[in-house]
Amino acid sequence: MENSGVKCNVCECIHNTDCNKCSLPTIEVTHEKTGANAVSVPHFCKSYECK
Repeated sequence: MENSGVKCNVCECIHNTDCNKCSLPTIEVTHEKTGANAVSVPHFCKSYECK
């Protein structure tokens, strides 16, 4: 999955820059949420690291 300025809503992620933008060149999501709670539940990428 290409990262074209993907918004990151996990503030603790080390790849989160500019408050809500992911700095990775490409991202791979570990688990995707679908349905009504898709927006409210964050997606975690495989490269997730705590700041």
